[in-house]
Amino acid sequence: MLDRNVIEILKVALAHEERAKTFYEGLARRQGDNPAGDLFAFLAEEEDGHIRKLSAKHGISASVAAWGEKVLPYMIDLDRLAWEEGIEAGGAEGPDALRKGLLVAKKAEAHAIAFYHQAGKAVEDRETGELLSQLESEERIHLAKIEAFLKDLEEPRGAINRSGGRHEDDEPD
Repeated sequence: MLDRNVIEILKVALAHEERAKTFYEGLARRQGDNPAGDLFAFLAEEEDGHIRKLSAKHGISASVAAWGEKVLPYMIDLDRLAWEEGIEAGGAEGPDALRKGLLVAKKAEAHAIAFYHQAGKAVEDRETGELLSQLESEERIHLAKIEAFLKDLEEPRGAINRSGGRHEDDEPD
């Protein structure tokens, strides 16, 4: 039987995953059928998988979405972050919305990594510790995908060289 502290940690984890899933689903809808939309849809599916793991393995109730911040003080508020970035309810569009959405997602994943790392150190139950470690690893993968996408957005996409393929200061062959 799990002790009360472990159950509370798992409830916080479950609530975080539910909020992240909802947030990523919204970004996937806004981005549509393109690589960014695919990334956010993938992240939403991953969070759904985490919800299933947390719910099935330990019997933690999946109906925690209505919990407030008083009950879950360690939760990251994705809605507030989105509002601060101007992307709530479709408030930003185009490439800027994508970049801002990715930055919020990056913060969410970094928060999840820190949470799972600390929670894993706090639990004594080996099975729960392994689950939290597994989830931390998966969140690191998510963060790497987000960072790679952000890097691609920031790098210029093969600027066209107008001098016929050679730099103007190149010596002729």
